Amino acid sequence: MATSLTSRLDIPRDPRAAFLLLSDPDYVQEVARRTGGRDVHVTITPGDDGGIVIVSVRTLPAKVPSYAKALIGEQIRLTETRTLGPADGDGTREGRLAVDFHGAPANVTGPLRLAGDDGVSALDVDLQVKASVPLVGGKIERFISDQIAASMRKEAEVAAGYGA
Repeated sequence: MATSLTSRLDIPRDPRAAFLLLSDPDYVQEVARRTGGRDVHVTITPGDDGGIVIVSVRTLPAKVPSYAKALIGEQIRLTETRTLGPADGDGTREGRLAVDFHGAPANVTGPLRLAGDDGVSALDVDLQVKASVPLVGGKIERFISDQIAASMRKEAEVAAGYGA
């Protein structure tokens, strides 16, 4: 069974400008750095249809509870992939988010949606967090969910002040 997480990233820009921000490699680097990432590698791949794939690979210190420490070690290497499709008439974009934790039996997947108006947008995610670990999988899923929610709050801070 997976743990569900619904979260919102507020972006003080219209949908077009929010999309440009989210697909700016310098912004993605800054978010990774501000959320504790090291050895960050960002790849931005535009699609022929106006969509984009944003891949961020980074290492994080493993600030995890003792029940997870033996599985993870001192650091976590992860790949986050955000896929945003082409814009519809009002700038709304649908997509997916996936996080793969290298070497750990956990992953995060789910749809995302970028929408807004009047100079304010939001990136909404509806994620499933899955940890395939007997006995403590649910605890690990809740821990990962809490960390993702905290990272999105930190990204909202970065988005609010980026380029200001």
